[in-house]
Amino acid sequence: MSHFTLKKTSLLVSTLYLGLMGNAFAAESVDKQMSIGTDTLLQIKVQRGEVQIQSWDKNEVSVTGTLDELSEGFVFEQKGNNLNIEDKMPRHYNGSDNNGSKLTIKVPKTVKLSADTVSANLQMSQTQGELELNTVSGNITADNLGGSPTLHTVSGNIITKGLTGKVMLDTVSGEIKDAESKGEIKYRLVSGDLNSQTLADKVKVEQVSGEVKGDFKTAKEVNVRTVSGDTQVSLAKTFAKANLESVSGDMMVSFTDTPDASFELNGGPGGKIKNGLSQDVPQKQKYVQNESLSFQTGSGSASVKMDTISGNLILKKQ
Repeated sequence: MSHFTLKKTSLLVSTLYLGLMGNAFAAESVDKQMSIGTDTLLQIKVQRGEVQIQSWDKNEVSVTGTLDELSEGFVFEQKGNNLNIEDKMPRHYNGSDNNGSKLTIKVPKTVKLSADTVSANLQMSQTQGELELNTVSGNITADNLGGSPTLHTVSGNIITKGLTGKVMLDTVSGEIKDAESKGEIKYRLVSGDLNSQTLADKVKVEQVSGEVKGDFKTAKEVNVRTVSGDTQVSLAKTFAKANLESVSGDMMVSFTDTPDASFELNGGPGGKIKNGLSQDVPQKQKYVQNESLSFQTGSGSASVKMDTISGNLILKKQ
């Protein structure tokens, strides 16, 4: 056999081998459906890629799309009251999220659902019920979720619109952007920023080392606690109670119009008070750098309490 023939044969074998390897790691398609009862808990586990969860008018769950290129098998089975959906992955693997799962999951409008990912992004819309979405480094995008939605990330961002009910948005080092949520909402962040334009009646913010920008103009009750981050909050003329506390951060509360409220502000050690609502001026203690201010506007029916340690407390009218 000539040298040329050997080279040609070797090239053909290499090409066939690469082709076989390419087929071995090609993304596998999935198309599954199953009817479920109203008490069924849907549990979704996907490590990387993109997962879209949508509602429809059927009492069944549908999964379509492609599996991760390193998938070791697709789980779609019901055990008792649990329906488990999982793209199983090796214990250790390398590769980018571009090779991850690409799944669209359709669920009944009223559903009990728990979704967990590592780096996969989650998108969910138009459902209500007991909803819990968790991811480590993926982003969560959600709109028009009702019931009691709880969304948690470690380093991913959370973007929401039109959530209703008792809502919990929680991240460690990601950002939260929320708009038009209603009911009761709680934001919890460690080192990320919050940008909220909520329509909720009750708002609670717990923030460490990040900025808070909150348009809470429909809220009746507002509670904000921050550490080493600046806060800007907008309130309407009519509200019931606002409690704001900060450590080593400035807090500014602005009003669309002069409210009917009683104010109690405590600057604490090193704090400053700037009152842009009335002519009342802060009282200064004689031997300690500590400012305080108590005053009333209108009927004083609402209550505003603000406390800081080494930060500025600012009141203003928009």
